[in-house]
Amino acid sequence: MKRTLAAAVGAALLGLSGAACAINDLEANASIPFNFSNPGARSLGMGGAFVGLADDATAAYTNPAGLAQLRQAEIAIEGRHTAFSTPFVNGGNLTTQPSFSTAGLDIRDADSSTNNLSYLSFVLPRERWAFSLYRHEVSNFDSYFRLDDALTFDGLPLFSTESSIDLKIINWGAAAAFRASDRVSLGLGVSRYDFDIYSNTGRFFPQRPLRVQTALQYGSDNGLGWNLGARFGLSSSLSLGVSYRHAPRFYYAASVTNLSNGITPLPQPDRQYFSDRIRFDVPDVWAAGLSWRPSDNLVVNFDVDRVMYSELTDGISTFFDPVAASRLRLDDGTEYHLGAEYTFSSMQHPFSLRGGLWHDPRHAIRFEGIPPANATDFVSLEELFASQYAGSRGAEMHYAIGGGWAFSRFQLDFAADLSDGIDTFSMSGVYRF
Repeated sequence: MKRTLAAAVGAALLGLSGAACAINDLEANASIPFNFSNPGARSLGMGGAFVGLADDATAAYTNPAGLAQLRQAEIAIEGRHTAFSTPFVNGGNLTTQPSFSTAGLDIRDADSSTNNLSYLSFVLPRERWAFSLYRHEVSNFDSYFRLDDALTFDGLPLFSTESSIDLKIINWGAAAAFRASDRVSLGLGVSRYDFDIYSNTGRFFPQRPLRVQTALQYGSDNGLGWNLGARFGLSSSLSLGVSYRHAPRFYYAASVTNLSNGITPLPQPDRQYFSDRIRFDVPDVWAAGLSWRPSDNLVVNFDVDRVMYSELTDGISTFFDPVAASRLRLDDGTEYHLGAEYTFSSMQHPFSLRGGLWHDPRHAIRFEGIPPANATDFVSLEELFASQYAGSRGAEMHYAIGGGWAFSRFQLDFAADLSDGIDTFSMSGVYRF
């Protein structure tokens, strides 16, 4: 008779390591989009292409060298609404004979949304210097999903799950820019990041309504980061920007608890497996951008960003099986951003129309390769991981549109960035004095 997954999971938990390792293999992490976008409705409306232009208060985070272009003190604020469509495995059948296949899995989307104060800053320019203080929400994500039907293994019911996760990362920063010459500006920023995570995953077995296992992630931490930037005026109409942003690593706790309820088939009921040194690395980013102004009314921007996503899964922690967990990957990705802004300067209050698009590389955890078909009488953890992470979203295109009005002391901007997985709507205001 085939054994259920319970025995495999319960036995694997005995090998839990307490070492400090990267993000763990609990299935709740399959839903995190790991998308850390730049601030600002103006930048968002141009598809995030802003490193070479960097001429407003959001440059403190994106490319601090751009702050040297500002001539008036200003206060900037941005609010965002973000809608997430997160794929998850909603049951279905995992086939292992005669060969492994996830084609029978039911992949659905869990919809959620957040509203937040995304960016707040103050910039004080001087003759050759500029200084900025800011608050930026790097990530604000929540999701909930529940398997309507139990996952089956070659037709044998295994388990069903219910999972929720909340993740928030806030950056409090200070930046300074120095105009070394009419064509060269340099910038430096330092910041404190605050991190909070909480997830709760329950596992249930077929025909047994009570929860028999609970997996939790929880914790708050903080750390220091920094960013560097430079901006070069190549000609009267062309500028080049480069930047590097280094973010800290955080540590949090996670646990898996077997609950007896008098019915559990787990080999060690009422036992908890715990680690308080799970590591979460916010990816570092290298960026370069060109900004071309063919006329006084039009500017075209192109950025290339290299995002070090692999930092999140290098040395992944495990509650189950080191071999299976080592095959969970999050690859580094390259983003390509193209955007433009056209300003109708003849209007009493000039209006700017913006548009852009950008390629968003895959940044959801995946199982690498295909596990060998299991010829024994129970599902292997490699096969389980391959199924649990089969629904993660791949690379996709984002399309952006936006606009803004400029008044004597005030500017109002709005934008939308749309894709299959994430839709972001932004409104921001700038007051200059």
